[in-house]
Amino acid sequence: MRFSILFIVFLSTILSSFSQNKLKVDSLLNIVTSRTNDSIKMVAYNKLRRATYFSNPKKAQEYTHKYLEYAKRRKDSFHIAIAHFYLGNTFVTQSDFKPALEHYFNASSYFERVKDSTRLSSILNAIGAVYLNNKNDSLSLKYFKQSQKISESLKDYRRNAIALNNISDIYKTKGDIETSIYYLESAYESLKKDGSKQYVIPLSLNLANAYSEVKKHKKALNLYNNTLSMVDTINDVVNYANILKSMGNFYIKRKEYITGTEYLKSAFDKYTKANFFDDRYHMMPELINAYTTTNNPDKALSLFHEYNTIKDSLFTIEKDKNLTELLQKFEVEKKDAQLKLLKLETQRKEQQKRLYLYISISICFIACFLGFFYYKNQLKNKQLAKQKLLLENTIDEKNILLKEVHHRVKNSFQIVSSLLYLQSENLDDKEAKLAIKEAENRVKSMVLIHQKLYNKDELIGINTYEYFNDLVKDIFESHQLKKRNITYKLNVDALVLDIETITPIGLILNELIINTLKHAFMPSSKHNSLIIITFKKINSLLELKVIDNGKGFSGEVKETSFGIKIIKALSKKLKASLNYNSKPNTGTTAALIIKKFNILS
Repeated sequence: MRFSILFIVFLSTILSSFSQNKLKVDSLLNIVTSRTNDSIKMVAYNKLRRATYFSNPKKAQEYTHKYLEYAKRRKDSFHIAIAHFYLGNTFVTQSDFKPALEHYFNASSYFERVKDSTRLSSILNAIGAVYLNNKNDSLSLKYFKQSQKISESLKDYRRNAIALNNISDIYKTKGDIETSIYYLESAYESLKKDGSKQYVIPLSLNLANAYSEVKKHKKALNLYNNTLSMVDTINDVVNYANILKSMGNFYIKRKEYITGTEYLKSAFDKYTKANFFDDRYHMMPELINAYTTTNNPDKALSLFHEYNTIKDSLFTIEKDKNLTELLQKFEVEKKDAQLKLLKLETQRKEQQKRLYLYISISICFIACFLGFFYYKNQLKNKQLAKQKLLLENTIDEKNILLKEVHHRVKNSFQIVSSLLYLQSENLDDKEAKLAIKEAENRVKSMVLIHQKLYNKDELIGINTYEYFNDLVKDIFESHQLKKRNITYKLNVDALVLDIETITPIGLILNELIINTLKHAFMPSSKHNSLIIITFKKINSLLELKVIDNGKGFSGEVKETSFGIKIIKALSKKLKASLNYNSKPNTGTTAALIIKKFNILS
């Protein structure tokens, strides 16, 4: 609940003139059962209400209803109005806001009529608090302002401060921090006039925190220090610790971590010394973070272990407390139930017979219902099993057929390669023989793809690392001249590409390597001739590079050769661009940047 609801209990005690803790419930119950005078009973029920307000809210509500009943018997308008106000409070404590409003409005109409402004101000504030909890800010603001106006005219500074604080709360919820602070400042000034430091201190701390939130650091710090001075005069240990804690958080927010940690440690020590274990426990996470920020891992770890230990023990205590409350409640309800059971025993037996009959019929119906669905489920499971088996067989058949297709394609390419080889053996023209050899290599690059698809489980994709290794090795074995010592290095990412991507890449790589072997190196070169092939995925692109340390060239690459034409045609399919970077005697780099591709894994 918000701050405003918490004041309802305080306001109700203002209207009372008796101490709750000293009332004897048993003696009061004896009065209401033994006396016949309505006036005495009315007063006794009012005292019972106050005696049970905190310990047993439901009983308090019951006694308040009795108080209202006897006030109505006596036609005592004042006590009827007071009873309505108290009933409103009992409904609020149980978060039942609709009847609470009805009782508050009953009370307010009377006090408005008799012009009892003091009590009317309290009730209007309570009405505003209910609307605030129902998230009706406009009505809440209306009643808080009415309450504040009355309190101000009466110079009732404390009630005036409460209403102003509640108005501030609404504007803060709306995000209007400046207006919220304005009303908070007004509430602070009002309480200062009241002169009661015990109420000024928490409001002063609240205002300082608000200043800190809007980064009015100087105002916040001054108010923190003033509040600390006020606390010193009344020896209020808990508020002293609260202020130290807020100041610690204030310095932490300003990134003055060492100063902030010192204040937090001082607040923690105050809580510890004064045995305020709940406050001490709740600020542990803040101090742990502060120790961590100021590089005190040992202290942070030690406090963290203590925090977890307390947390576990509190959970156990809370659980035991809840269990005790449940047992007490059970005992009370058990006694009430026993009285009712004595009266209802005969009816129970009759109902039991009917119940057994209904249960038997229900069990039979449920059994038939479950049996039917079990039977239907079994049939469906069998049908699904058959469909699953059929799908698995279909997939296996498709995989076999796909393997067979790749095998036959490979064989077809192999026949073409063999025919090209035989043709080249019957030619004397070196250029013709070399051209057929190049065509044979192109076919081999495609043979290699279908061979890998046939031999492995990857029916739709090729591993680039394995494929490039085999392809480059095959090209060098078929084109390497004995008198020229040319070596190669591979730096290839292991990507699985689909056939539509790997086939043109393989053909382009074949052309680039053959072109390098043919033109990059001098026939009688004495230095170590090296070709480096790299293949990488860079962001959303693939990059293929063929780098040599050969003789290089100047000017543009001639695009008249068949190999270059093949590369250009295949590059279009991949939406790729081919760039050459070469200088005489420094080597050449051919870089293919690929935009269109499909990586399977």
